[in-house]
Amino acid sequence: MRKIFSAFITAAVCAAAMVSSMNGFSAVSAATSSVYGDLNGDGAVNVLDQIHLKQNVIGVKEEFPVTNWKAAARVPGGDIAAPEAIGRMNDWLLTFGTHEDLSAPMRVQNGIDVSKWQGDVDWEKVKNAGVEFVMIKAGEGTEVEPKFLQNITGAKNAGIQCGIYWFSSARDVESVAAEVEACISTIKPYQLEFPVVYDFEYRCFYDLENDPMTKDRKLCTDIIYAFLDGMRNAGYYSMLYSNKNFPVLYLEKKRLTDEFDFWYANYSKSLTEPDEVCGIWQRSCTGRIDGIGYDVDLDISYVDYKTIMETYHLNGY
Repeated sequence: MRKIFSAFITAAVCAAAMVSSMNGFSAVSAATSSVYGDLNGDGAVNVLDQIHLKQNVIGVKEEFPVTNWKAAARVPGGDIAAPEAIGRMNDWLLTFGTHEDLSAPMRVQNGIDVSKWQGDVDWEKVKNAGVEFVMIKAGEGTEVEPKFLQNITGAKNAGIQCGIYWFSSARDVESVAAEVEACISTIKPYQLEFPVVYDFEYRCFYDLENDPMTKDRKLCTDIIYAFLDGMRNAGYYSMLYSNKNFPVLYLEKKRLTDEFDFWYANYSKSLTEPDEVCGIWQRSCTGRIDGIGYDVDLDISYVDYKTIMETYHLNGY
């Protein structure tokens, strides 16, 4: 299925972008592409056409319509096991529920991601600045992030949709189980509208030149897969975080993106849209939002994650 999709959009890019201001977000602009065209008939060529392609065109060609595995994921012992259904859900960036009419444009959402480095956040001001979702650092290794409780409580109270990310310190697959356990213990009290993300990146290596992990793509990929799969099996919607170059240099990327959604970081000022297929695009690390006294990462979501969590009873729903 993925091969068919790749053939359609090898040269394509995700579309729709945000331009930030000092106090919030501006309107979305749509880009055009000659690769896949206006598939959903809304008069614009953008990321919605890719979603339409994944849901309708590929689903029909594979004789595996969306409705079959939507039902299977809800029914134990269905035609397709729930983990596989969730994997396909991640892979296809599904939208459904309140967005059953695939000919209607889906509105993207504006978001940020925060950790202790953003200090004390005034979440009401952040909400009023136009932030609709936040990805909150919940922990690293087996330790809880110092500002996690404060941030998730404040964001929830302000009515902002929440997801979390967990930073890796694992050096082998065996140690990932402890990180999964720590993450589950930390986030279990909360319903999360957005994914649970594993952040494995340059800082995970001791030395970019001499650390043997930098030469072992399989090991790095196995570590990431173990976390994402562990969280998925525990009933959470798993997501990989990375940038453009890291997977090329250090990972077996396809093993991960074949099964899990992708939060993509690219801050290039020349980009007005992501140049990778992704569920969330982290487009800046120097945004300024009212209610936060420091630079903050700015994100755009192209997926109705809340409906996914509610429909499949994931992330505490």
